[in-house]
Amino acid sequence: MINTSTATDSRLSDYSYYSSSSKSKKAPRAWTTFLYFPLAIFWMEIALKFALGLFTADSLLYTALFTVPFALILTVLCTFFKKRKINRIISAVITAILCIWYNTQMVYYNVFGTFLVIKSITNGGTEQAFNSTDMIISSITSKLGFILLVFVPLIVNIIFGGRLFAFTKIRLPFKGIVIIIAAAVYGITLVCVNLDSSSSSSSSYNLYYGELQQNAVCERFGLFTMQRLDISHLLFGYSSVLLDVSTADEAAAPTTSAVSTEGNESGEEDETVEIKPQIIETDFEALSESTDNDELKTLYNYFSSAEPSYTNEYTGMFEGYNIIFITAESFSKYAIDEELTPTLYKLYNEGFQFENYYSPAWGVSTTDGEYANLTGLIPKSGVWSFSQSVEDNISFPFTLGEMSHTYSYSVVNAYHNHTYSYYDRDQYLTNIGYDYFAIGKGLDLGENVWPNSDYKMMQKTVNDYINADSFSVYYMTVSGHGSYSYNTMSIRNWDAVEDLDYDDEVKGYLVANIELDKAMEYLLERLEEAGKLDNTLICMTDDHYPYALDDVDGLDELAGHEVDTTFERYENAWILWSGSMAEPIKVDTYCSSLDVLPTLLNMLGFEYDSRTLSGTDVFGSKAPFVVFADRSWISQNGKYNANTGTYTEFEDAEGEDDIESLSNRCNNMFTVARMILDNDAYAQMYGSITE
Repeated sequence: MINTSTATDSRLSDYSYYSSSSKSKKAPRAWTTFLYFPLAIFWMEIALKFALGLFTADSLLYTALFTVPFALILTVLCTFFKKRKINRIISAVITAILCIWYNTQMVYYNVFGTFLVIKSITNGGTEQAFNSTDMIISSITSKLGFILLVFVPLIVNIIFGGRLFAFTKIRLPFKGIVIIIAAAVYGITLVCVNLDSSSSSSSSYNLYYGELQQNAVCERFGLFTMQRLDISHLLFGYSSVLLDVSTADEAAAPTTSAVSTEGNESGEEDETVEIKPQIIETDFEALSESTDNDELKTLYNYFSSAEPSYTNEYTGMFEGYNIIFITAESFSKYAIDEELTPTLYKLYNEGFQFENYYSPAWGVSTTDGEYANLTGLIPKSGVWSFSQSVEDNISFPFTLGEMSHTYSYSVVNAYHNHTYSYYDRDQYLTNIGYDYFAIGKGLDLGENVWPNSDYKMMQKTVNDYINADSFSVYYMTVSGHGSYSYNTMSIRNWDAVEDLDYDDEVKGYLVANIELDKAMEYLLERLEEAGKLDNTLICMTDDHYPYALDDVDGLDELAGHEVDTTFERYENAWILWSGSMAEPIKVDTYCSSLDVLPTLLNMLGFEYDSRTLSGTDVFGSKAPFVVFADRSWISQNGKYNANTGTYTEFEDAEGEDDIESLSNRCNNMFTVARMILDNDAYAQMYGSITE
């Protein structure tokens, strides 16, 4: 009788399976070669998912299916040599590279809350990482067990690989068969993806073909697939389409607005005034006919039918005021304390109190947070959006920097108390209209420490503009940067927190914000001395929540309960204040960092087109809508968790949400924002309206 198994193996291989020194020791069967990489990569995927809390049982099948085709291709690379030892060495080198990459992503995610995309590497993501060395060391320590688990396939390869897997030479015809099998499995996987094609942002179809959702794609399909899609989008772009939102719940266009005159000496009653849409008259039909660019055509059609915001009782409330806009590093509502940070407490409690404000975390940490704050647009996935805007010379006419020039402000400056070129900040802040000063570019704080002092930055910069006829100033602070347990901010302010019943990392976070509070106290003092407190508008929000506290559950500790990581984690405080405000104004509308810019444009009396921003004027009568990076969303009636597909209606809901339409609206917002950046849409629509 013929041993068919042995016969098949002999046809597959050009190499004898028996040791030349001992006929009793058989090498593994040839087919075992094809088990190694599928098992090794699948193991790494599962270890990564468990380490980052991304494991779900229903994602195992997709992860396995997407793993097999490319694992088989890697296997083919290890079957070209007759000597098994050489093939094993190749397999070990590939495995080592994969282990290092998976662990790099694990640590990066643990530090920055997202995965490292290829564009981040080419844009200087390593510099970003080096400035977070202490956080990286802490992350490695906390994830050491999972890091070792990722290395298990390499250890097995080195110690037991020769006895478990053949790593033998495979003849060319069988290499072709393996590739055909890999292609077939990949095709079956894509069929499964296409079958799950509901309009939900979390459907497999939208995750795979839509705008890249790094975390969600990794959770559903695996890191290997996320990285492949990232590279594909980088090389070939997107082919996204806009989804139907015809039944989305939009507020009806108002016709009048009540303007309160309470407190006026005249004692007149509230007067009713006509309101107008916040738009710039544009012939979108003519623009569409003038271009062959399909994405621009899509945008023109979208904007022409989009619901605008409208002028309202707050339109022009701060017209002619000086502007100070601050993006505070890792700022949180929990940093506002009457005793520890009395100035922040004053500003929030005496100004606009946005009780349902959210600051989502986007893909690239601080710079994407700035992008959302300063442009009112959702950042593009897989790139550094601001850096791409510089590379492609993209126009942003509605940013405060550009608008301040349009409205003839005397001084339009931006400041940062860290290295001037970090994140390409020297280029993109200049691109949106600011004269920029930072460490190494016109700002000398007298010492090179990390993180540097917000208070010292304020002391060094206020004189630049305080005596100007009008000024529009932007600050990006850095004192709040993690990690916090003991750094330069701790040296300055530790006495204020050492007796608090918190983890040292949490104390350090509060200490960092005490430094921010000192900066704001100094700023108010100088404005008052110059007689400009009542005609200056101060706006402050964060770039992202303090994710450096995640390892110690710091937000839970500050909140006094376990914080929900889908929505509550991103709840924050938006400070909007002027000395001219007679009393605080409470706002219960749901809003986000995307809404900051359009709200300010309305209050400052600046002309803009509300249809072309991702965010909306909080007071502009457009239906409130908060979106998150994972495509979860909040309306005024309820919230939708895209990860679980569950919708929770609020107790005080005034209507019923159409979940499918609002999910489509959410997806469209991401696609439209990406198209604006990729196609320099503002320049095409408005030209240089700032000149």
